[in-house]
Amino acid sequence: MKPIIYAISGAMILSVSTVHATFIGASNGDLYDYDVVTNNSTLIGNSGVMYDIALSTSNILYGVTSGNQLYSINQTTASTTLIGSVGASVNGLTFASDGTLYGSGGNGLYSINTTTGSASLIGTGSYYSSGDISFDDLGNLYLSSSTGVNGDSLWSLSTADGSGTLIGSTGYSSVYGLNYLNNTLYGFTYSGATLSLDTTTGVGTFLSQNNINTNGADGGGAVVNVPEPTSILLFGLSLAGLGFYRKKPKV
Repeated sequence: MKPIIYAISGAMILSVSTVHATFIGASNGDLYDYDVVTNNSTLIGNSGVMYDIALSTSNILYGVTSGNQLYSINQTTASTTLIGSVGASVNGLTFASDGTLYGSGGNGLYSINTTTGSASLIGTGSYYSSGDISFDDLGNLYLSSSTGVNGDSLWSLSTADGSGTLIGSTGYSSVYGLNYLNNTLYGFTYSGATLSLDTTTGVGTFLSQNNINTNGADGGGAVVNVPEPTSILLFGLSLAGLGFYRKKPKV
């Protein structure tokens, strides 16, 4: 009979390797791993200038260029592999939880084939894509639009027909990056500000100056279950930390 654990005691700490929670693509092509909590950024490398980036449900990073080419991006080196032409002017990317890649550009919302790079127009609205889109954990899609009176405005979009509903002004211009993480929609501006965006009013609240001229941002959160840098407490076993086993008595 297989032994079972009868009693345990003691504890040990096991460090867990991290996964990127937020990527930021800069206007000069630099790719950063950014921590919104500590405001610390780590330069990964230069991918070439991307209009936006998006992390898939299978943890693959994609980017789209001003020439409307879709690339996959190595998360360790920032090297790129060409996938194909998008065939539309797109400056915003994000993945839905079902693995669909969405793109925004001008007043249009697109679905994008990650095998060929080709985009299909879903529909249009009264917004004008400032530079990014992002889902929350309930499947609501948000877009930063340059149509705001006092800076960019925040919109909710329908993935069914591409129509948009104005939420409100963010109070900040050039909100080129969005990422939903830890129940918060974060905005990243070209001037290097990190914001939290109220998804009810659209109002942006300044959090920190990250000093990255953001072109786009994305990462784990609503789409990818990403553990934050942490330590997991595991129970150890007695007997010098290795534990002991006791056979279940026969009946």
